[in-house]
Amino acid sequence: MPTYTVLRQHLGERMYLEGEIREAAEVEVAHLIAAGVLGAPEPPPAPKPHRARKAGDA
Repeated sequence: MPTYTVLRQHLGERMYLEGEIREAAEVEVAHLIAAGVLGAPEPPPAPKPHRARKAGDA
């Protein structure tokens, strides 16, 4: 589920304060995004790179 930054305080399942992160389905909060209450979805964190094994590593 995408996460959004709360730009303005609002009441949802609970009271969300400015600066908090809210996790919700986009279809449920589209009206809040359009009204400027929530910021655009944050991109998911990049995966950590895997270390390549060298010959001889066990």
